[in-house]
Amino acid sequence: MSLSHFSPKRFLFVLLAAALLLAVGFLGLPAASDEEVAVRVQSIPNGTRVVLEFGARPGYEVQKQSDRVIVSLQGSFKSTPFKSKSFDDPLVNRFKLDRGSRQTDLLFFTGPDFVSVSSFEMSAPFRLVLDFHRKSEAAPTLGAHTPAPAPTGGATPPPALPPSPAEPPAKPEEGREQVPTKGAGVSVIVVDAGHGGVETGAKGPSGLLEKEVTLDMAKRIQAGLTKRLGVRVLLTRDADKQVGLDDRTALANHEHADLFLSIHVNASPATKAQGAETYFLSYQATDDEARAAAALENNTIGVETPPGSEALGMVLWDLAQSQYLSESSKLAETIQQNLNQLLHIESRGVKQAPFKVLMGATMPAVLVEIGFITNAQEESRLKDSSYRENIAQAIVESVATFKAQVKQLGPR
Repeated sequence: MSLSHFSPKRFLFVLLAAALLLAVGFLGLPAASDEEVAVRVQSIPNGTRVVLEFGARPGYEVQKQSDRVIVSLQGSFKSTPFKSKSFDDPLVNRFKLDRGSRQTDLLFFTGPDFVSVSSFEMSAPFRLVLDFHRKSEAAPTLGAHTPAPAPTGGATPPPALPPSPAEPPAKPEEGREQVPTKGAGVSVIVVDAGHGGVETGAKGPSGLLEKEVTLDMAKRIQAGLTKRLGVRVLLTRDADKQVGLDDRTALANHEHADLFLSIHVNASPATKAQGAETYFLSYQATDDEARAAAALENNTIGVETPPGSEALGMVLWDLAQSQYLSESSKLAETIQQNLNQLLHIESRGVKQAPFKVLMGATMPAVLVEIGFITNAQEESRLKDSSYRENIAQAIVESVATFKAQVKQLGPR
């Protein structure tokens, strides 16, 4: 640029613009975005569920006010299915989008039956799920001003369940998803063969792999349950392939299963450790051994075990299973008793632990460690076909007992 064309005012403008850009970078101000967000509304037994789906995880926070719940998003979101919408719902009356240049607020105006809201995250794609709870059966609230919950490693949460049989189904409307009614009793069971593919699981002294044992056991249990009870039994995997922990309970939820059984083989640095253990879900482990077992099973390839500091998401999963806690406990106790009696193996008891594969299951769910593959004697037994069949039959008989109990109690 020649001096004849030099303009002091233009030069000053360029300097100011550069300084402003640097200031934005140093201050970390959120840049405006044109991201899209999908909004879906569903009915659940004790309230209403709102699912917000994003292309990527945004910065956000959830606030509860007297007449509304506000989801504040960092950035400017250009598109939602509707800018405003009214709902025929006692908990979520109306939705409104309030878009700014640096922040977008999604406002959900609440009705007279609303008392609290809780939230959790889903991944691939990222979804923020808000559960609006009724006054009569309110879940623990996240508080009046709650920061975003910590990621839970992509755990698949429970999908919405239908209204109870006593309530008439909600009238279908645009933007509102209807979910089929789940039947009473036990008619659909999902059996999960732990590990698979490149995720081999534990390995015995002579080379026996956990993934091989669990697949064979799952198929035996499937055949036994089908023959003994005449129920529909699905496997999370029917071949040597890797299946994500989230996808296993997702299958059970999608099929509206009444039971979820996850089959595993235990491992321990103590090579003399032996016996079977049966678990049901809890955020707090029963003891150090239970905590170690959960950490071992959770630590699959491509899955990060949620750290203790990110406890909120785990607590929410614990709450999701809480309504099935009693049934899961009864089933676990029955399985443990039958394994001990029929196989004459050491009882290590029924325990609780934060097994990721059980998180999000919307039905009674247990995880069975059928023995210690790291114990040379138990590894030898686990190679025997008749021994495996005995284990399978013990589990089948346990489910038969549980099914009879559920039938006596009537619809859940």
